[in-house]
Amino acid sequence: MQIQLRKIHENRHSFSVKKEDITCSGEFWRSGKHNVTIDGTIEGNIHLHCDRCGEAFAKHVCEPFHIEVVDRPLKVDESLDVIECLDGIVDFDTICESEIASIESEYHLCPDCGKEDNFEIEL
Repeated sequence: MQIQLRKIHENRHSFSVKKEDITCSGEFWRSGKHNVTIDGTIEGNIHLHCDRCGEAFAKHVCEPFHIEVVDRPLKVDESLDVIECLDGIVDFDTICESEIASIESEYHLCPDCGKEDNFEIEL
């Protein structure tokens, strides 16, 4: 789902994007002349690999997220929860894929390895 940033108004609108077993849903609204705010939740079963034994497993996630979308270049010191859309189009599919990839990149243990308490995690 794509929407031109200039067509988004101050009223809250809902969205829902489904990617495989995961639903990304929430609300979006214009929060400034060049800003759109997106508050949402990622919920569903995500397919992961255990970082200890390498086995594939599914995990149910329900993660909230908050993102600002801007149609201007960002300064280096601005928040990491801001996405530039210099073409003026807010792409909800890409935003949801990015949030899913963020969850996948975290450290995950399968149910068997998660039961063991006697190992170290190197960060």
